[in-house]
Amino acid sequence: MYERITKRVIVDAGHGGSDPGALGNGLKEKDLTLQAAKYMYQRLQELGIPAVLTRDSDTSLPKNERINKVLSLYGKDPNVILVSNHINAGGGEGAEIVYGLRNSSQLAQMALDNIGNAGQLKRKVYQRRLPENPNKDYYYIIRETDPLESILVEYGFIDNAKDASKLRNNLNDYVEGVVKAIAEYSNVPYTPPNTIIDDTIPSNTYVVQRGDNLYSIATKFNTTVSEIKRLNNLTSDTLTIGQLLVIREDNDNTDTNPDIPINTSIYTVQRGDTLYGIATKYNLTVDQLKELNNLTSNNLSVGQQLIVPSTNNNEEQIEDNPNIYIVQRGDSLWLIAKKFNTNVNDLINLNNLSTINLQIGDKLLIPNNNSNNTNQNTYTVKIGDTLWSIARDNNISVNTLKEANGLTSNLLSIGQQLIIPN
Repeated sequence: MYERITKRVIVDAGHGGSDPGALGNGLKEKDLTLQAAKYMYQRLQELGIPAVLTRDSDTSLPKNERINKVLSLYGKDPNVILVSNHINAGGGEGAEIVYGLRNSSQLAQMALDNIGNAGQLKRKVYQRRLPENPNKDYYYIIRETDPLESILVEYGFIDNAKDASKLRNNLNDYVEGVVKAIAEYSNVPYTPPNTIIDDTIPSNTYVVQRGDNLYSIATKFNTTVSEIKRLNNLTSDTLTIGQLLVIREDNDNTDTNPDIPINTSIYTVQRGDTLYGIATKYNLTVDQLKELNNLTSNNLSVGQQLIVPSTNNNEEQIEDNPNIYIVQRGDSLWLIAKKFNTNVNDLINLNNLSTINLQIGDKLLIPNNNSNNTNQNTYTVKIGDTLWSIARDNNISVNTLKEANGLTSNLLSIGQQLIIPN
């Protein structure tokens, strides 16, 4: 049975802002590391692996602030993986990975092997020691993040023309190798990116993916191996990636989900969703959600449809209530609460929300009261502020502050208003 995910990942984009990093062949390290980090973060989210970014735009992140941010995100937890993305310089060629003195080489070696499989020259995985104290790591991003499992990935040499061409054209492929290593190292089922479902393919068929076999496909569609072989005139169990299989007779299409309970509806998986988050939203356990959908793993794909308990009662309540508000672009719970002279908690409770994240077009019930926002304060971001410093000054955690404001990154803008929970 699939084990619950215990690994979490911090994705670091080296340099940034006023610090361009290495330069060469018309490229800047800070731009390439940001590209690598954003791609890695997106893919980890798609695989259901919890992940956060240290920066998601071209902003400066000084050494001490970077370390404070890293350690504030998930705390000092040895189950946290930190991947610091970098580009090398010095005229060499190929990729290499540095890992901490406190860690084994397993994750680093897996990642480098995958980068090599993607077409980049493999140099080495190694540890580098501080000359003045050989008991300490040379790179501060590894040395100062103990006890995290920290690796520093150098994808190639920016001042090598051959590597520069590879970095322009194939960087995401190399990053995907690191993503695959993290998934396998964390015992999370890995699926390759950009698995596209063609709407022209009949609904009673299935396209074979990497790792599939007849038994897993039969289990997934609640049928048998012998039935699939019969429908496809197969004489062996051998499959090929991309092969189109008929799963059921055409006349079965009218009842593709005969066991769906009456009081259910369909939920379409969004980017960043996890089984845990969806289960919580619908007051289910993960096991109940998996059983309802005949899932054998916790892996989800964007656009996948899941059976969930119906929320029709709440929809009817909204339609019959004149005090409703349709969420617009740029809205947040705090802004809506302020607009209608109520508070965030009343909005959450009235609408049975399990998250403060909103989507354009959502319908919200507005309380029929003039209650003041007494259970939280607000703070206006000033020059030099960070989530870490604001959380520290208010005796709350960074995660609590982010959750209260629906933030998905650690970046702030001057003048931004934040909810400070009491």
